[in-house]
Amino acid sequence: MQNIKIVESIRAFLEKEAQFGRRVNLYKINPNLSEYFKNLKIKVELDNCKEIILKEESKLELGGVNKKSFSLIFPINEQECVHDGIITLIGPEIHNISEPSIDFGIFILIGLKKINDNDFDVLRQFNFISNGIEGFMIRTIPRRFWCRISENVINEFSFEFFGNAIMYLYKQKFKDLIKYIEIIFINSYPDLIDEFIEVTSDIREYVESKWKEKVEKWKKRVGCDYDWDCEECIYYEVCEDLKDVLEERNKIEN
Repeated sequence: MQNIKIVESIRAFLEKEAQFGRRVNLYKINPNLSEYFKNLKIKVELDNCKEIILKEESKLELGGVNKKSFSLIFPINEQECVHDGIITLIGPEIHNISEPSIDFGIFILIGLKKINDNDFDVLRQFNFISNGIEGFMIRTIPRRFWCRISENVINEFSFEFFGNAIMYLYKQKFKDLIKYIEIIFINSYPDLIDEFIEVTSDIREYVESKWKEKVEKWKKRVGCDYDWDCEECIYYEVCEDLKDVLEERNKIEN
């Protein structure tokens, strides 16, 4: 019931913005994605487009250190709440953006066949998208998120394409888990990003509580007695590498 109320509040937010005359575009997932990507000449393939895009090589940054940004993935069992294959864009399309960087937020609503705590964590690891889209890269630091789009693909890149690519990659990677998927993009409206973050505050509180539980278990496992949060720790990257090693070892042993 709580999840249904959260999604209803998001629907009310979208309806309000449309009534206020904001630029709201609706796209639907292309029925023939292979042909769609081929025509655009941008490769979309799971774990096969890994690249580093330097700032001087990028044509557009979505979010960033000096811009407002958010990324939020919300997996739920209430499949009926998800408008499957729908991509909502609040803000201009990429070809109408002249600035080198813009405020940006992305919300992904996923309807699952089933869910457990491990699935919840895995589905929220968004960075695999960065390795699946040519000319595109995601950068993250604690509490900051941004994307870079290369000059090589900017003429073909759009939020419609981006939404289709995300849906395709998610369903490729998690085909046994995902039933439905819906995406909301907000850009160029910093006030709306603040408002949307407030609307989804219940989700964030839940996610943060799950994260804190995970952090405490991890600290006990590695004998960490620092008082500060992981995101503020100077050893954060080293600790993440260690966690990856231990997880891989567990897979081998099991």
